[in-house]
Amino acid sequence: MVIISDCLKNNLDEGCIKVASTISKKLKKAGATVVAANCDCDYADYKISANKIYTNKELYNAISESNGDILYIPFASNTLGSAVRTFNLVRKTGSKINVLFSLRWNMNCLTKWLLKASKCRVITISQESYEFFKKEIPGVAVHNVQVGVDTSKFKPVSEDQKKALKEKYGLPLDKTVVLHVGHLKHGRNIDVFLDIDDDTYAVLVFSAVTEKDLDLKRELEKKKNIKIIEDYVPNIEEIYQAADIYVFPIVAENNSIDVPLSVLEAAGTNCKIISTKYKEIAYFDDAEGFHRVSNEEMNNLQGIINEVSKETSVNTSIIAEKYDWAKALNDLKEIIR
Repeated sequence: MVIISDCLKNNLDEGCIKVASTISKKLKKAGATVVAANCDCDYADYKISANKIYTNKELYNAISESNGDILYIPFASNTLGSAVRTFNLVRKTGSKINVLFSLRWNMNCLTKWLLKASKCRVITISQESYEFFKKEIPGVAVHNVQVGVDTSKFKPVSEDQKKALKEKYGLPLDKTVVLHVGHLKHGRNIDVFLDIDDDTYAVLVFSAVTEKDLDLKRELEKKKNIKIIEDYVPNIEEIYQAADIYVFPIVAENNSIDVPLSVLEAAGTNCKIISTKYKEIAYFDDAEGFHRVSNEEMNNLQGIINEVSKETSVNTSIIAEKYDWAKALNDLKEIIR
């Protein structure tokens, strides 16, 4: 198998990057060849400067040296450009192309035609996107894979360990610590943290690789009970394990990948979760400590935090088990096989 992607990085602090890089690393161990197109990572077998439509010779020389089907993971997901590149990969190699889309955009007629003409196999990571592609491009094989959290890394800790981690990261022991991990921009509804009370302490970990909303950052920095972390955190699981409640406030479409990995990572640590019903989250199993709220209810975040913080029974880790990477990779290999 050959994996081609333009979103392979060493530091995994963004959803699309995390999906593409995790799949590439794990399938490489199983014998796959990894081709990094216009991106830099230590584990790629080939690092190619590819043109926008994937027609340059260097790319196909790298592909020709490996055997098997091709898995293409575009950062832009199902845009016209990704459809053109998929079509050219088929035309130039004659191979069966599997293309994995982490996000879902509306498609024009040309995009749909190119995906159909390429006879590619589309792989989605959410039930909603699976149904979308089945409807929009009939005749194209569409499969869904539930990705992805490493439950051996994102796992629960004892109360004593949680206290020690709070002390390690300078978090208060006498306040409810809430966490959000993602991008610093208005589209993610981060503004809701501006209204939290002094009894609540928010830790906001923002991606180091994406553009930030500086006006919003300045507003957040004015609050003494908000801690902003912008640097890459190598042991990010410890931040989740230190938190009391994870908050995922996103409402607007396409402000996160189809299955928000941060929610799964929080679930893996058995953290209480407050979340909107964004995309795949609407399909998560019910669990003690897991709270799906409406978009309007999220505007009363402090009130929800007050109620959730009183709960003593939590079992959100059962959600993560269904989306474990080991299971996801087995399902993905079976689809491609």
